[in-house]
Amino acid sequence: MPKILVTRRTFSEAVHALEKSGAEVVVWDGEDAPSHQDLITSIRDMDGLYAHITNQVTGEVMDGAPDLKVISEFGVGYDNIDVEAANERGIAVCNTPGILSESTADEAFALLASMARRTHDLPAMVKRGEWGDFDPLGLLASDIHHKTLGIIGMGSIGSEMAKRAAGFNMNVLYHNRNRRDQEFGATYVGSLEEILERSDFISLHNPLTPETKNLMSTEQFKLMKNSAILINTTRGPVVDQDALYEALVAGEIAGAALDVTVPEPIPADHPLLTLDNCLIMPHVASATHETRMKMAKMCVENVLAGINGDWPPYCVNQSDIAANARLKK
Repeated sequence: MPKILVTRRTFSEAVHALEKSGAEVVVWDGEDAPSHQDLITSIRDMDGLYAHITNQVTGEVMDGAPDLKVISEFGVGYDNIDVEAANERGIAVCNTPGILSESTADEAFALLASMARRTHDLPAMVKRGEWGDFDPLGLLASDIHHKTLGIIGMGSIGSEMAKRAAGFNMNVLYHNRNRRDQEFGATYVGSLEEILERSDFISLHNPLTPETKNLMSTEQFKLMKNSAILINTTRGPVVDQDALYEALVAGEIAGAALDVTVPEPIPADHPLLTLDNCLIMPHVASATHETRMKMAKMCVENVLAGINGDWPPYCVNQSDIAANARLKK
């Protein structure tokens, strides 16, 4: 009987679907994510791994499971999985692409709107009883319409962000490794420096790679308008948080809204949490019931295909392991 490890609680429908296949399913029931050592211990004898972003799936973890055939990440990004180590061992690595693009773009635009129209800080002022008499120059926010949005990374999520911006009559620019055939009304900008200088809002949607770590740091913030707002819903390490704090305090940029941080969870005493012009969400861009259910379904499809010796539908390293894939043995 094949065995599957699910590293966090998930929808009962997903567990039942895995069990219905005849597999033995082990769900990590701890309140917190398993530690690295917990993962090494729990993965023994497993054929499939249903993993989450909080799990660092290293070569050491994989070596603890000689029968492991497939790892399915609950999400699009899989930088927590050592794909090179998986390639060496013939293990299929999978993700859940496409399905969370719209939900993530919804949240990214909601963060943009919240920062621009100050829905992140003014309600608290009302609750404190500080709503005074009408002042024509008081409590001013910023328009969204006819402003310029710069999108860094025009993949599926960036494209959805462009669609939402078009509905608000925004001027949309994008910077990407390659110019897109379908641009959704956006204008391509060839350099990062230019898009930072021209934009009123910057929304980050590029993947985390060694090249994009600290993509936004001191030099980049100095290029942005003093009135500009930064939105990050991709990965925390893309932004140098120390440099961001300094830029916000110095007024080099007007504000920032982050769905992702370093570390996660961010400590309650982190300096960014002391700033009124910084809004931080707990990494919930895909956290709608509908989207998370679809992601779970895709993970199930990946894992079941892998343990049954078939190529998973959302495998990211098929060409790299074609010759030595464990699932074909």
